[in-house]
Amino acid sequence: MSRLDLSKTHFLIIDDFGNYRSMLRSILVSCGAQHIDDAANAKDALKKVIHNKFDVILCDYNLGEGQNGQQLLEEIMHRHLIPYGTIYIMITAENTQSMVMAAVEYRPDGYLNKPFPKDLLLKRLNMLVEKKSIMKDIYTAYNKQDYITALKIADEKMAKYCKQALDIGKLKAEIALKANQLDIAQQVYDQALSVRDFQWAKVGKAKVLIKRKDDAQAQVLLEEVIEENKNYIEAYDLLAEILERQGKSKQVQTVLSQATKISPNTIARQQHLAQVAIENDDFSTAEKSLKKAVSHGKHSCFGKIGDNMNLVKLYADNGKGKQAIQTITAARKIYKKDKEAQLHTQFVESMTHHKLGNEDKARDIFQQAISNISGHLSDLPAELQNDLIATTHHLGETELAEALIDDINNPSEDKHTNTEEMTRKYHYLLQNGKGMRLYNANHIFESIKVFEDAAQHLPDRISVNMNAAQALLIYLKSTGVDAELLDKARHYLDISQKLDKHNEKYQKLEAIYSGLK
Repeated sequence: MSRLDLSKTHFLIIDDFGNYRSMLRSILVSCGAQHIDDAANAKDALKKVIHNKFDVILCDYNLGEGQNGQQLLEEIMHRHLIPYGTIYIMITAENTQSMVMAAVEYRPDGYLNKPFPKDLLLKRLNMLVEKKSIMKDIYTAYNKQDYITALKIADEKMAKYCKQALDIGKLKAEIALKANQLDIAQQVYDQALSVRDFQWAKVGKAKVLIKRKDDAQAQVLLEEVIEENKNYIEAYDLLAEILERQGKSKQVQTVLSQATKISPNTIARQQHLAQVAIENDDFSTAEKSLKKAVSHGKHSCFGKIGDNMNLVKLYADNGKGKQAIQTITAARKIYKKDKEAQLHTQFVESMTHHKLGNEDKARDIFQQAISNISGHLSDLPAELQNDLIATTHHLGETELAEALIDDINNPSEDKHTNTEEMTRKYHYLLQNGKGMRLYNANHIFESIKVFEDAAQHLPDRISVNMNAAQALLIYLKSTGVDAELLDKARHYLDISQKLDKHNEKYQKLEAIYSGLK
């Protein structure tokens, strides 16, 4: 172990216990390490990773409040916060399969189970530092996205370092896949398979075949890998993608269910399983998967308000009103600093109360949510847009739904200065909807005032003006002609004529008007 010289290596130690950070620091200092930083939690670690470059990261799994070690690793990899080639070692007192499998999917360079002897850490570091130093030039080119140079250097290294040729070849194939150099990637995988039945090579070759649109051969390889190694999680995901393209949703669910039993803490897979289960009308599985996604998403970069809202809708559809409202309340707390997420909860809460038969409350919440829209609808996340439109349709606000869809699909050039104008339009389209409900309930006189209010503020919408004219004309047919009200009807008919004189409803209203004169 004395051969290990870490004097130029930059370390980051992440652990919520100060004594343990000190112990690791002492071990590293004993090997000559001079550049050591530490962090007590994931939030602090992220700041340091963003602003500094580290060669080796030693991260504990349990980090107290907030993200755990797995969730931190997920975010670091997802956001590409460390260069390819950084050594990342997970340290844990836990070794449950669910924890290990979830973290393995983000490929840390190694694991150490607490407690471990100093010699084991140094041995592991010695091996990884040596391996990474051999590949350093490859990583440098890769990080610059100079894939052709990276592949060339990989060939040179394979010729020079025979003992590491397999590891270098594996890296070369990954780079070739990234660069879409499929012939090079397949050649590496075929060469590896000619030596031994490597599962990583089979999965790699399956990726090449998928890119070549040869799903059938890829499926054969992936099924072989799963048969040989039930814990090779990546093979399940790739197989599920193939089956999904074939429209075999039942089989997709089976494959994803098997994978989530082995590795239940990966959010993206739980989200995917929930989506497929809903398509298959398996609401029990969907509920379990969404609950997992919501639970693990609290501190994960992959957690999203859409999971919470999908769980709410699932509860509401199955008459579980209490659970639906509790889930909305919990989501508000989790995403309290996210204005879009708060808006999303309002629309889904409105939809939920409508499904549960609380019509007045549903409309009150919806009205409030509409007034809370800031910015243009086209800038909102797709899931929020979809739930906004769905809620609007659930409430029977057809006119408003059409306007919302139009504003989403055809954003104005000057988006932000028109926000107030848009919300005003939505408000009076809701007034129009209120008028329709009064009219359909045979409260025609009461509907007139509401329609007139909407028409006054929306003079360019033919449907609103025709609704005002219709309410007035039908009222006059039942009560007898009143000159003032007839003049008002004429006013709305004139506006409608200018907007579209060929409109079928307008022409019918003209016929009613002629009969009253």
